[in-house]
Amino acid sequence: MSARRRAPRPTRPTWTRDVEWIGGIASLPVRVSGSGEPCQPEALFWMGADGAILGSTLAEPGKLLSSACETLESTIAEPMFGDPHRPTRVRVASADLADALRAGHPGLDVICAPTPELDAMVLHMREMLNRAGEPSYLTGDIAPKVMGAFFDAAASLFRAAPWKVVPDDQCLFSITIASLGVHDAVMSVIGQAGQSFGLLLFSGFDDFETYLDAAHAFELGEELEMPPHFAIHFERGADLEPALRREIAEHQWTVAGANAYPWVAAVDEDLVSCPPTGEEMIIAEALARALVHLLAEKKAIRRAFDHAEPLARTLSVTTHAGEIEITLRAPYTEALVDPDGHEAIADELARRFATSHEGSGLDAHGALRLVMDLGADYLGLPITSLDASDLRKVLFEILPRKVSVPASEARSIVDELRAFYVFAKRELGLKQADACLRVLGADAVKKLEAALSDDRNFGMAKSILMEGAAAGFDMQSKEGIEAWMQSMQGQPLPPSIALPGTRPRSSAKTATVRKNERKAVRKARKKNR
Repeated sequence: MSARRRAPRPTRPTWTRDVEWIGGIASLPVRVSGSGEPCQPEALFWMGADGAILGSTLAEPGKLLSSACETLESTIAEPMFGDPHRPTRVRVASADLADALRAGHPGLDVICAPTPELDAMVLHMREMLNRAGEPSYLTGDIAPKVMGAFFDAAASLFRAAPWKVVPDDQCLFSITIASLGVHDAVMSVIGQAGQSFGLLLFSGFDDFETYLDAAHAFELGEELEMPPHFAIHFERGADLEPALRREIAEHQWTVAGANAYPWVAAVDEDLVSCPPTGEEMIIAEALARALVHLLAEKKAIRRAFDHAEPLARTLSVTTHAGEIEITLRAPYTEALVDPDGHEAIADELARRFATSHEGSGLDAHGALRLVMDLGADYLGLPITSLDASDLRKVLFEILPRKVSVPASEARSIVDELRAFYVFAKRELGLKQADACLRVLGADAVKKLEAALSDDRNFGMAKSILMEGAAAGFDMQSKEGIEAWMQSMQGQPLPPSIALPGTRPRSSAKTATVRKNERKAVRKARKKNR
């Protein structure tokens, strides 16, 4: 795609000394449809020192960097304004673009430095594009009946007033709409302060945290990059453009009140709102309808956020595109494990797995809960955050050292975890499920058997239990353990029992310390990503 205007030019360029050009790639606040999904195109601009745009090229996101040298050369030969001339210096803000130009134009002085002239032009262009034409809800391929269905769902949502039920905007929901590619997204309900009512949807917890950081920086007069997110806002009718009010009246779309005019937008890093695609309209309608259903369980929502009692509902809602299945969970559990809420959340996840297709076929359950507890206690992570290396550590290192499990149980443990990760991939959209399943591959049973049999892995407590079991005592019961201990009175400890002390019980103080340590770990991980 090209946006270049050409006029007859001399066949040979004229050469000028000490000429600086400015270049840069910017995304545009429009959606275009081609052979694939609608996308937000990027533009590569070349600007002269006097502010004139000498050349520009449009392309799909990520395609311009590889052709930057070629477009620079063609702009040198045929600039949009003025005679052909070659710059002696090019200034760009992107290090990647600078590297590409240096590789393709070794004789050119390429400077990587801020480009405020180009930034100002791009901002002006964005504002012009956003104002271009009469505003309308019916952008792109959005038909009146599609928008009408969303307005109806949004009116019901506004009347249900989720901001009066959800305590604050950091009480998060997990949203999964598998048929539309939404997996474990983060939803924040806003409006608890009595203004700016609506919903914000983020692709993950990290984006939500970045959003909070950016919002805090904005309040301090600073500026941080805003993560992309999806928004459903309710505005005052008095603040809408007259054209939008006329459009609503013409189509007789439902509005819940004077301050309940809905608006859907995909917001990019520069806070530029792009009109929604057809698929995003389905997501918006399904989300609004499902949340209305969930809000009928006000007490359950309160318990989820006030007492960490997990709430999970999979609903089938009727949208203009047909029946859509959507799963809502509260609270969102991507963050590091809070010791106070881990038990309830782990219980709920284990219950859902046990009643699933994958879990119902197992003879016994318990391995999943064991791994969840070990991951929480020793890595400070919920099972949904364990990556392949974390799972390997829990299964082959921590479990053999800390838990008294016969080696004969290795197969049932591995089988249960395999079933869980198949369930987690299907039901939760767990991104690392395939990698974790590879950890549980063909050699996992033998590897776990060897680790469970190796007495070098045994601590004192485990050594005692294993020695008692080998002597024929039931070490799974209180009576069996007491009988074993009585039989050992006055006897020297067997050589297999190591002497290091067992882990002390957690007090309220140590639990708080551990919680703070986990927060620090998360910050460190985020910083190093």
